[in-house]
Amino acid sequence: MNKKLVTLVEDWKSIGSPKQEGFDWTSGRKNWENTFPMNAGFITTLPSEIDRDAVRELCFSSSLSIREKFLTVMIWGYGDRGYGPYRVTQMLKQPNSEDVLTQVYELCHAGNPKAAYEYLRKNRIRILGPSYSSKVLTFFTPREIGAPIYDSYIALWIEKFAKKEFEGVSTSSELWSSKTYSKYWDWIKEHSGELGCFPDEIELVLFRDAEIQFSKASNWRGK
Repeated sequence: MNKKLVTLVEDWKSIGSPKQEGFDWTSGRKNWENTFPMNAGFITTLPSEIDRDAVRELCFSSSLSIREKFLTVMIWGYGDRGYGPYRVTQMLKQPNSEDVLTQVYELCHAGNPKAAYEYLRKNRIRILGPSYSSKVLTFFTPREIGAPIYDSYIALWIEKFAKKEFEGVSTSSELWSSKTYSKYWDWIKEHSGELGCFPDEIELVLFRDAEIQFSKASNWRGK
């Protein structure tokens, strides 16, 4: 067990286990609606303040299409950043993108996020890199199984505070590596089991500390 992580989780529990705050993305709503006119009606229904719980609920809704579920995750990921909608249009313009996402969803929903990661690695959607792909896996996977986000903040934290535990495995969040994600998934799962938390709660505690360690800003999950 990583001693620093254990202490962070214990401190987090001592203050009531606060969730990640939602954020107001409405300044960018029109940009998303204009970029995705076919989905504008759906986008208007999204809450003005979006958080993990809202995204998770929508991704497990049987009434939404795979495109709508993916858009929900991307809106949470990019927020009101002006370039977000354009990037996502490029992802979805790929002819087989929705077929790939459907297969990823099915693998995640069945409780196999490692296989979903490997499938995405082999069937890449242009512009959708490993960091943002891990966000998709997070919300497509049942919470109790877990598919924690692996982005640059987490990678920096592990490089500084858990490097020995990842010896022999790249800690980069910018390179596709099933070996890295599998190791990370196992490591998070071990800590979540020992500490009595959901995997995404362990990842959130890591992210919050990484923000303190490596950045002074960011309301949502950047690259």
